[in-house]
Amino acid sequence: MDRIYIFEQIRENNNLLSLPQVLSEILEEVEKEDFSQESLGKIILRDAPLTTNILKVANSPFYARFKEIKTVNQAIAILGVTTVKCLALSTSVFHTDRVKKDSGMDAQEFFGYTISIAATSEKIAKTIGFKAPEEALTAGLLSDIGTIFFLHHYPKEYKKLLENSNKFTSLSESERNVFGVDHSEVGAQIALNWKLPEYILDSIKNHHSISTTEQDSVLTNIVKLASLLSVESFTECQTDIKERGEAIRLVSECLSMTKEKVDEVAFSLLSCSIELSQYLGVDIGDHEKILSKANQEIWKSYLTIENLYKERQELADKLLIEEHHRGASEQKNITMATLSHYLNNTAMAIYGRSQIMRMLHTSNKNEELIEKMDAFLNIIDEAIRKFVAVLDEMKEVSPIDKIDLHDISDALNLDDKIAKRMQKMEESQDWVVTSDIKEKA
Repeated sequence: MDRIYIFEQIRENNNLLSLPQVLSEILEEVEKEDFSQESLGKIILRDAPLTTNILKVANSPFYARFKEIKTVNQAIAILGVTTVKCLALSTSVFHTDRVKKDSGMDAQEFFGYTISIAATSEKIAKTIGFKAPEEALTAGLLSDIGTIFFLHHYPKEYKKLLENSNKFTSLSESERNVFGVDHSEVGAQIALNWKLPEYILDSIKNHHSISTTEQDSVLTNIVKLASLLSVESFTECQTDIKERGEAIRLVSECLSMTKEKVDEVAFSLLSCSIELSQYLGVDIGDHEKILSKANQEIWKSYLTIENLYKERQELADKLLIEEHHRGASEQKNITMATLSHYLNNTAMAIYGRSQIMRMLHTSNKNEELIEKMDAFLNIIDEAIRKFVAVLDEMKEVSPIDKIDLHDISDALNLDDKIAKRMQKMEESQDWVVTSDIKEKA
């Protein structure tokens, strides 16, 4: 089984999902050269449940026009052949017998997800002022027709796919791994086989494709955003919440929707889905259980976001500490180099004067030595004070990584620091030798 085999199966099979006879006749009728609304209406009227569904949906808040639609011909005239055709198809495939029991799929959960996409698509279309909200609804209804194909024709394989699904792999990727093709491509092929309009076909094919967002039509992006806002609760395959959030931002920007508008749509998602399921007569399960599950998903999302925030905060703190350590290490190296320079200058001052004194003494120039002795001693005293000040400063440099340093220039302003130490020692009587030096002596 692979992509080519599945596409051939779709092209050669005129009754892909065991559609009722009347649906097959509708598909054939709209392709005839002498097609008329009256002839289509007669075919639909032969199926009482289908007639009831079309009139019910046509008069629902999702499609309602200025006046009540009382006949199928009125529905066709007002809603258009394409919309009626798509409604007939979608209302016919939303039956539990389309989802084989051995597929491992909960039909109510899956239909609830599809209804959610349809209702949300219609809500988005109205929010952005899209010219034909009914097209968005029907495109949403048919967006996952490819999944129904898999569930109907390959139930055991899909059950295995669901059992092996995980949060690190998307549903489309899992399908490609098993079938060589995903439900979006299969759905587009079915739409082509049913001779649906290209805009419906494109919306089915690309409703999960984020990379094509900027090139896609408004209708396709409406269905795409609706899919992102709806939760695939029937599978463990879930898009990473950060990726999902970024995708929602990108698609909503292409639709010129603000975050507030997107939130408004998301908050109405559950009630709109339940309302649409009632109009279509689609069983999506107990409403209280759906609400409870929705609350669980909200809580799960909250915990995920909270953990992401915590991880980001911990990472930020870690980077701040590392940056501080790097800065402190750099400052310590510069500081020690500067202090070493001070010590070297101090040692050279003492050594230089001692050499001059020794030279004068060796040359028997004792009078000159005595004359210059006071100046030499002052220079040596000054050097020793600086030497002791530098040693004290070095003791404070050791724990520099624990000191708050906001500016390297503040950390390295050693001239002032050493000058202050030397002034204190000059004013003190016991500056000559510190306790540390005494111990070393």
